[in-house]
This record gives sequence, structure tokens and C-alpha cells, in this order.
Amino acid sequence: MATEIPGIEKLRALAHRRVSPRLILPLALLVLAAIGARQFGEISLSLGAHQYARFFYLVAAWQGNSAAQNNLGALYLEGKGGFPDPVAAAHWLQKAAEQGQSAAAFNLGNLYEEGRGVPRDSRRAAALFEQAAQAGDHDAAFNAGRLYADGRPDLPKDVNAAIKWYTKSADAGFASAQYNLGSLYAQGDGVAKDFSMAAQWYQRAVKSGHPKAQLDLGSMYAFGIGVDRDLARGLQLLEAAAQTKELAPKAKAHAALACRDRTPLERDLCDRRVRN
Repeated sequence: MATEIPGIEKLRALAHRRVSPRLILPLALLVLAAIGARQFGEISLSLGAHQYARFFYLVAAWQGNSAAQNNLGALYLEGKGGFPDPVAAAHWLQKAAEQGQSAAAFNLGNLYEEGRGVPRDSRRAAALFEQAAQAGDHDAAFNAGRLYADGRPDLPKDVNAAIKWYTKSADAGFASAQYNLGSLYAQGDGVAKDFSMAAQWYQRAVKSGHPKAQLDLGSMYAFGIGVDRDLARGLQLLEAAAQTKELAPKAKAHAALACRDRTPLERDLCDRRVRN
């Protein structure tokens, strides 16, 4: 027995009625949208047909599809398929976030942090980032950590909360979270200063090629701070950091300073590695 396609009766009814040619395309689109609006939205988006994607996602969003609500919000936010509309974006992202869409919670959190389409509200932003982080969004965990680490006029600084969310992101391999954790311990910012712990987090960030981690860990090895002094390792990391233009002056200055107190055995090493 042949499978009946959902919505086919609507198409058959249209076929037996006299319909103005100008209405055929809009009516066909409505029927198709009712059958699988979100899928047609995905197809339209993949083809770069953003106006059609907006239409199909809007239909699916009104039907309560949370993925379509999130995608529609993103289209409004980015101005694809029409003018940018942060207010409409926030509306649909809120709908999706209420249904547990972690991507929507993350995107809406950014809007509340920036004050786009909604009043600026750091507490609300942090709560949304936490919601997304609990669902496994490691970027959101980083953003929550950053908000708590820096503090805002409407959100008190909370280093313990920052460490909690940074750690969740860092354990997932997010290098910036690893670096920021290292910096908290190196600076003693709200926690006891612990260079050994800082070096451990910097080391993890270095494995991902984080330039600032290369600079700071390289300096720690070069001067024996929090780790056993290892000038060769220190200069290697400082040389890597110097490949990043804005870090080059500081990396070269630290390398030159470390080599100023070199031992005779380290002379050749410094002569080979330190460059102006």
C-alpha cells in the first residue's frame, strides 16, 4: 500500500479549484511550509536563498520548532534575507532558549551582554551562558567565566564562579579558558597566587598554540618562576610567541633579559636564539 504524503490532500484540493495564477506560488509555498517548513528552511539556507529561509523558518517558528526559532533569530541578527532586526532576533531566540536550545541561549546571552535588541543585562547574560554551558556549550562556559572574572556594574565580580566556568571550558580543550585560568593564578586575582598552578594551565594552552600562553610560560621557564629554570625551553616558547606581531617586542625583551644573566654554558644557546 502506497504511503500517503502529509498535506497531499491540500494539494489535490488546490488542483481541482480555479485559482488565480498569481496565487499559485504563494499557496504552494504555504502548503510546502506546512509539510516541512524547517527542512525547507535548511535547504534554502544551504543554497544561500536567505529570503526563502526566513519565510520557511518563520512558519516553522510559529509552529513552535525551537531549531527554526534559533535559526530565524540568527538570520534576523545577521541581516540575511532582509534588514537586520535585533529585536525580532531576541524575540525568537528567547522562544528557542525557553525550549532548551543551547545555541539560542548562547546567542541571546551575547545580546544581553551587548545590549542589542534587549536592554543590557549582565546578570541575564550570565544566566543564559550558564544554561548553554550546562548543555555542553564550551564557548558559553568561557563567556560565563569571563563575565564573572571581570565583573560588570550590574554583576559583581565572582572569582570562584569564574574558575568554575573557566574550568568547564578548559577541560573541554578551550585554550583561551586555559590561559585565563593560568592568569588568575599567576596574578593572584581573587585567589592565592600560585605560579605552579598557573604554569600547568599555561602548558595546556601552549599545546593548542595559544600565543599569550607561549609568552607567559616561556618567561616562567626562562626565569625559573613556578617551574625549574630551563632557558632552552623558555627561549623556544618566547621565540614562538614573537611570531605574533603584537607580542614580539615583549617576547624579545624577556628573552634578552633572561640571557643577560646567562651562565657560560648558556652563552651559545642565547647567541643562537636571541634576535633583534
